[in-house]
Amino acid sequence: MGRGYRIVERNLVTRVGEIDLIALDGETLCFIEVKARASAEFGPAIGAVGRRKQEKIVRAASMFLARNRSQRPCRFDVVGLDRRADGGWDVTLVRDAFRVR
Repeated sequence: MGRGYRIVERNLVTRVGEIDLIALDGETLCFIEVKARASAEFGPAIGAVGRRKQEKIVRAASMFLARNRSQRPCRFDVVGLDRRADGGWDVTLVRDAFRVR
């Protein structure tokens, strides 16, 4: 994935939700949702991570943290992949995309 991240786990599935990537950015544990859109018909990919999806990610992250007894600082990031007309992809990374309510 690059950009300074060190991947800890991929495709974590729990009974309450899933997390695409868990990575370290320095000492910060990042829970990363990856969304892709083949066209702009429904808006940019990062717009697909609404409140309900965020809540599921937070619940799954809580389970991961409890299971691993982690005390690291955490944040939630979103990566959007949007298909361009030429077939390539535009990548948008939003660090600290949402907070736990």
